[in-house]
Amino acid sequence: MSSESQPISAERFAFAIQDLPAENLYAKAQELENSIAHLERSNKTLQEYIDSIRSDTSLPESKREEGDKDCSDAIQENQVVIERQKERIELLMREVERRGAGWHEISTNGKVNSSSGDSGTNGRTADTERNAGGRLTDEELRRQMMDRLGNDEDGDDQDGMHL
Repeated sequence: MSSESQPISAERFAFAIQDLPAENLYAKAQELENSIAHLERSNKTLQEYIDSIRSDTSLPESKREEGDKDCSDAIQENQVVIERQKERIELLMREVERRGAGWHEISTNGKVNSSSGDSGTNGRTADTERNAGGRLTDEELRRQMMDRLGNDEDGDDQDGMHL
């Protein structure tokens, strides 16, 4: 067994999320966004420290040029993780869209931002677009089911499904 754990591949991640409910996909994306924000803040702090070493005239020239190798390495490692996490968010978005729903990004102020453009895209209504996590109202669900079954709004279509 390896002393260092390795992240799962993008392919295995995509396979693993196929059966998750939409709200879990959004929760995972939010978790990844939060992690990215922390890593970016950490990188900024590390870079400021490196810059302070490089500008510290009380240190020998060789030390200023070198900076802090451990901090530089940490920044590079964080960048690799950030890119991997962005890829995972993209896979989560593709999974939601594969299911026929639009991707909604929840901003830090709690508002829903849709990356799919106007609210009429892919036959979605403005009400559907406002519902984060792929949730539909009872009326929206009924309307979509009727459309899929080929029934008209009054239920008079005789070609629909009969039980």
